[in-house]
Amino acid sequence: MRKTLFFLTLSVGFGIALTTFLVSALANPGIPFAPGLFVLGVILLFSSAVVYELVPDKARKEKS
Repeated sequence: MRKTLFFLTLSVGFGIALTTFLVSALANPGIPFAPGLFVLGVILLFSSAVVYELVPDKARKEKS
């Protein structure tokens, strides 16, 4: 579950950031809200590390 959510947030953030970067770089008029979506993608990229740290790992068991 931990790795799945990590890779999900990582891939969605990377996809949003890359798509909006390419659209704003290649399209002549561009999209007016593309910089905001790019920032959202970068925030998702960084939040994937937070998701990885906060979601518990089922395979890890504490030793008593």
